[in-house]
Amino acid sequence: MAALMQMESPLGPRMRIDGREVDYFCGTSYHTLHGHPDVIEAAVAATRAYGLGPGTRADVAPYHELAAELADFLGSKAVTYAVSGYVAPLVMLQGLRDQFDRVFLDAAAHYSFGDAVATLEQPVHRFAHRDPDSLAEAMAAHLRPGERPVVASDGIFPSTGAIAPLADYCRVMERYDGALLCIDDAHGIGAVGPGGRGALALHGVEGEGRHVSGTTSKAMGGAGGFVPATAERVQSMGARVRLLAGASPPPPGSAAAALAGLRLMRSDPGFATRLADNVVRMRTGLRGLGLDIADSPVPIVSVSAPRDLTEVADALSRQDILVKRVAGGGYSDAPAHETLRIAVFSSHAPEQIDRLVEALGALL
Repeated sequence: MAALMQMESPLGPRMRIDGREVDYFCGTSYHTLHGHPDVIEAAVAATRAYGLGPGTRADVAPYHELAAELADFLGSKAVTYAVSGYVAPLVMLQGLRDQFDRVFLDAAAHYSFGDAVATLEQPVHRFAHRDPDSLAEAMAAHLRPGERPVVASDGIFPSTGAIAPLADYCRVMERYDGALLCIDDAHGIGAVGPGGRGALALHGVEGEGRHVSGTTSKAMGGAGGFVPATAERVQSMGARVRLLAGASPPPPGSAAAALAGLRLMRSDPGFATRLADNVVRMRTGLRGLGLDIADSPVPIVSVSAPRDLTEVADALSRQDILVKRVAGGGYSDAPAHETLRIAVFSSHAPEQIDRLVEALGALL
């Protein structure tokens, strides 16, 4: 395994890594709220007030305050807050396990989904990545009369930034009574869709039978996963999902940080506007280099080119510009060939984006 970068400053568009100042285009903190002074201060204040954790399954104010704010943001009745975003799909699926008989999972779904479905008793069938026709074929081949399916997928895929065709999936699901859609939207909530509500809102398919899990560790600047649901479902999750009963909750400071970040995002529409503008600027600039870049609102840009992209990433690093090189098949949804993953932040200055595009143009 390659050595991890050594971060030596709070996260931001320009930060200190491995002893030098760099333009930072990696990671998932799409508003860089992890480094925002208000978010840091909220974490510090909560840690002083409540310590590093309750030492048991207990409630402290930041947990229920965050859950209430998330529920209001997402338009749900309640929210379950869990130790990490990675376990949120598990909480979602285990909490619904009495409502489906078979699972149909995108073949390139995040590792967290693979681990989540492994805990279920129901059969699991994988369909081709982002392919509604493959989903339809799998459901027709495997569903027995009266069985209820659940379709599970990332909302936005983490390495490529590709958006799942959720509206197409919903049309396939209409053929089956009781069909559920379960989306992990770790990279969508707070970053895309009307009001930042994520991929379901982006496709206009929110509503009954549509379920989502997410994380506060990306756009919101905190830590911990969440699952919005009805108050009754949240209560039943607490009783029937063993992880919620057996795992310690996130530190109160993490919940307070996420709450502060979420409130900043909601109170200042400039976060969403700046992110959208920067995504357009980045994608337009890269297309100007002749690269095949999709027209998409997602702040993850995947670059393919007939070059040694390890050398390209190293050359950018020597110019104090950091992007992530992804090996072929090197992540859950990564293609078979190597790529560069570029993360766009609302806090990037236009000049930083232009500098990256210009540097890439000279190298490709």
